Amino acid sequence: GATIVPIVLASDKTPVTRQSCGLEMHPMFLTTANIRSDIRMKATAHAWSCIAYMPIPQFVCHPDFCSLLQARVWHRCVDIVCENLKITAATGTSMVDPSGHLRYTFTPLVAYTADLPEQQMIACVSVRTEVALAASLKGCGDR
Repeated sequence: GATIVPIVLASDKTPVTRQSCGLEMHPMFLTTANIRSDIRMKATAHAWSCIAYMPIPQFVCHPDFCSLLQARVWHRCVDIVCENLKITAATGTSMVDPSGHLRYTFTPLVAYTADLPEQQMIACVSVRTEVALAASLKGCGDR
């Protein structure tokens, strides 16, 4: 048998505060969804690990192109950081569980938490785009 370790990622654009001249970045955090949410959300539980700091480069070009280029850099960085997670989600790998037993494990990404501007960047949607959803009960399953 195989074990599934559901992965949850989160990020939020944040300023770097110490001697950075207004520099901003996207720290990316990782946790597993099989940790109870009441424990996972306590800062003292240390359930989240910072796995990367994504740069927000400044480009000398038209402002519309700057945001597109920044999003492109962010997506490429996420590809690099999550490369092993994607391979393990697709093909699996052996990992040791907390009891010390070797398990064949898959790591699918089940959730990504971000605020609205970051969600728009992840979805490659312009900030000026109106987000609308038209769904009916018929289109949502067997109900």
